[in-house]
Amino acid sequence: MDAVLSVVIPCYNVEKYIDKCLSSFSDERFAGLLDVMIVNDGSQDSTEDIARRYAEAHPDIFRLINKENGGHGSAVNTGIENARGRYFRIVDGDDWINTDNMVRLLDILSKTDSDLVVDEKREVHMVTGDSEHITLPDWVREGSRLDFESICNLNDICTYIMLHTLSVRTEILREHGIRLQEHIFYVDIEFIIKSTMEARTIEFHRIEIYQYLVGNADQSVSAANYVKRYAHHYQVTKELIRYAAAKEAVGEMKRYLDRRVCLVINTHMNICLIFNKDRKQGLEQAKEFRRYLKGASPSYYKATRKRYAEARVLHALGVDYDGLERMMRRKA
Repeated sequence: MDAVLSVVIPCYNVEKYIDKCLSSFSDERFAGLLDVMIVNDGSQDSTEDIARRYAEAHPDIFRLINKENGGHGSAVNTGIENARGRYFRIVDGDDWINTDNMVRLLDILSKTDSDLVVDEKREVHMVTGDSEHITLPDWVREGSRLDFESICNLNDICTYIMLHTLSVRTEILREHGIRLQEHIFYVDIEFIIKSTMEARTIEFHRIEIYQYLVGNADQSVSAANYVKRYAHHYQVTKELIRYAAAKEAVGEMKRYLDRRVCLVINTHMNICLIFNKDRKQGLEQAKEFRRYLKGASPSYYKATRKRYAEARVLHALGVDYDGLERMMRRKA
């Protein structure tokens, strides 16, 4: 490994955003420390041309890797295979980083060997420009190497270990053959679950790195796209149920895995019953999914039964995605 951190930037037709993303990495302080792999996943617009300009101007920071279209998971897999850094993380082509804070993070990563390093992000609304700094909770102990199993189920820690905040030791990904499904959306949660399940140590730092663009109707996590790509989310959900059944986890790690997978199952039920404006279709999808779940994993079927009943009530009341968001904000 000849760099501190490898960053894979999966890119598909992001000509409107990629310049801002790459300019945030275009800093000579990163030379020799940061390995930025721009994986052009078969773009049909000028994404490749923009990326090439950066790779040619800063070859000590950027590498352009062109490949046939295979989806987000395929681009991440390519990044894992080609990474030169001791640590690995993912930044999407329509997002960017806080450049000065990345300098600080690189210094931290150069001095640690924790399996996981978690930092903070900022969400930026693409229309209004309003932003929110998503900070780690006050109870998190910063800067110390912690045993991951001992903290993985504390409070709401799962919500802070996400794609936008996570750097993983590259050797973990390679030693355990971690690969994501290709040609589908929603594989981010696969990366989170499969990489963290192999971790033994973790540390947290209150440094804002990732700048996450929200409010884009084209984003895969919009309610309409969840419904449109229902089959993709179903495939990811099935894969994680299969993974959990095959994984010989015990104790706190088993609890952590079950919590993570149940959250994915609950999201899938929300897509059926709440996000889908075709209420009849959504109800049929939910019933079919529950039949599958009962056969595939009776334990997850039982664990999510209460949440399913609640979602059925919300469905009957006509609550949609916006209504659910309002309810969640009031609870918070």
